[in-house]
Amino acid sequence: MELKLLRAFLTVTELHHFGRAAEALNVTQPALSKQVAALEDSLGARLFERGRHGAELTSFGAEFLGGAQTLVRDADELVARAREASSGKRGYLRVGLGLSTLTLAPQLIAEFRRLNPNISVSLNDLSSAEQTRRILAGKLDVGFLRMPADRELSCVPLLSETLALAVPQHAKWKRLPADLNDLNEPGLIALARSSGPGLAAQIDRWCSEHGFVPRVIQQTDDIQSVLAAVAAGVGAAFLPSRAKYLLRDARVLPLRDPAARWQVGLAWQASRDNAVAARFIEFVRAAKFPAQ
Repeated sequence: MELKLLRAFLTVTELHHFGRAAEALNVTQPALSKQVAALEDSLGARLFERGRHGAELTSFGAEFLGGAQTLVRDADELVARAREASSGKRGYLRVGLGLSTLTLAPQLIAEFRRLNPNISVSLNDLSSAEQTRRILAGKLDVGFLRMPADRELSCVPLLSETLALAVPQHAKWKRLPADLNDLNEPGLIALARSSGPGLAAQIDRWCSEHGFVPRVIQQTDDIQSVLAAVAAGVGAAFLPSRAKYLLRDARVLPLRDPAARWQVGLAWQASRDNAVAARFIEFVRAAKFPAQ
């Protein structure tokens, strides 16, 4: 059943007059009459009684009215949703993030959702390497990850991050010790290399630069366990500096030399046609980030 014919029927019903309905639809009255007649032929019954005072619904027309209104309303809603989806205003966004953006990314997502209430978002706490694998496999749409990103990904730099040393609250150090080997007395906690290869490589570079070989006494598979071990006084740990926002009962000593510094950015696969991701990328590009 053609929506054009249903709209013609509903307009005549609303205005009770073929002439006024034709003007509202921007068609001639004979053309409108043919549309209504075609609808009546397909239904096998008359929809209107015409008289000196206009057009009134027949009993059949009155019975048909509710269904016609539902069909047209559903069709309009379907088209509206499709247009929203094609413009990135409706849909689903899968986002990856790591420790360096555990405080920033959720704030951005909350504001993006406020501006785009018809977009559902999932957050996935993953290493940069795992985010990259999932983006390339089509299992993530965008990721906040360590730069430089894989050459198959597009990216935009967002903020600078630095390595820091997290020490238990009762530790004697107020700053990085002059002799780094002092850190090996209690020993260090480390995230397993397989869980955070980018962070492990950054720690390796910094330690090599400073001629330090850390004595790792405990490895964990997740960053939360590293934080908990430091807070419990088990030992110190090299972590991104923004771990200070998540640490309790511990101090964070920043490492300020170039070997401790890297960039974090938003990455995505530009070859994938994803209107929702494009809208989010545009939103992030326009966001203002705190000075580092």
